[in-house]
Amino acid sequence: MPAIHRHLATDIQRLLDQAVTEGVAPAASCAVVLGGEALPTLTSGQAGEGTFFDLASVTKLFTTATMLSLVDGGVLELDAPIGKWLPAYSHGAKAGVTLRHLLTHTSGLPSEWRGWESALREGRSFDRILLIDELLGTALEAAPGTRFEYSCAGFNTAMALAEHVTGRPWAALVNDRVLSRLGTGAITGTPDPALCAPTELQPELGRGLVRGIVHDEAAWSLGGLSGNAGMFATAAGLAVFGEALRTGLDGILSPELAAEMWRSQLPEVLGTNFNPADPGFGHGLGLRINQQPWMGSAGSEARGHGGFTGTSLLVDKARGVVIALLTNRVSPSRDGDDATGLRKAVSDVVYSGGNDHN
Repeated sequence: MPAIHRHLATDIQRLLDQAVTEGVAPAASCAVVLGGEALPTLTSGQAGEGTFFDLASVTKLFTTATMLSLVDGGVLELDAPIGKWLPAYSHGAKAGVTLRHLLTHTSGLPSEWRGWESALREGRSFDRILLIDELLGTALEAAPGTRFEYSCAGFNTAMALAEHVTGRPWAALVNDRVLSRLGTGAITGTPDPALCAPTELQPELGRGLVRGIVHDEAAWSLGGLSGNAGMFATAAGLAVFGEALRTGLDGILSPELAAEMWRSQLPEVLGTNFNPADPGFGHGLGLRINQQPWMGSAGSEARGHGGFTGTSLLVDKARGVVIALLTNRVSPSRDGDDATGLRKAVSDVVYSGGNDHN
């Protein structure tokens, strides 16, 4: 290993160990790719190289790639009203919602759909068909294309759209159109629980210690892998996807749509409603851009996504950098450190140590 990589690995290992020691998370793992060269995966605490972590909202990147592959195949259109296919979106203000709106969080939908709560409160078992119908009945809070509001509900609506149009289960679509083309078995929506880092202890929901089952309650109620959450991966596995993103998702998306995923969208989508100070960072299709503070001071051109469970994927084409950082910071409780400081520290170290790999 080159000396610069040894120094980098030492610095990252120190940060992971410090995070575990200080109680940020009981398990942590990091995989870095510089200029196309994968460094050895680093782990700390209750994690090994083969440990799978709940990716939480990093799942949205896989959702985006899946949806765009349907656009590539002529099954969907990026800028057509989704009411063309979904009856629930064929009238009223919802008739203006497009797939581009859903993938840029500009649809006007609320941030969350919490239909699972009423099912639990009323003692009903989760009926996915009924829950999807309820999801699709969610009212808009704003007109499409007039505001940015991060929306898990929007990404689950995209999932429902894909299932409705294709007649196929979401997990099968994601597997066929994205996962099977990555050449790694280290990303999955159905992990072996024995290989997974645990997440939250949720006795109040009748779940106990959640392990190998999606932590996000909305995705849980919808059966697992969903539009907003539910993917699991090892750090090395997620880095494979990150490198595919960096190099254009060859074999998954056309060059045109891969570039569209990367391109900053908000100024165009929001038009006169665009305010550079809100949300304070850019957004492509699914990809967050220069999201401070976790992408680091040198990550102004980086794209990626974070996850509530303490996960993140950073990809920087210009600098040739991929960072897959996975923790289970919600175990056994979500009330501690949100791992933002760890993510930023790792990003800063990688950028400072990877300057020779542009």
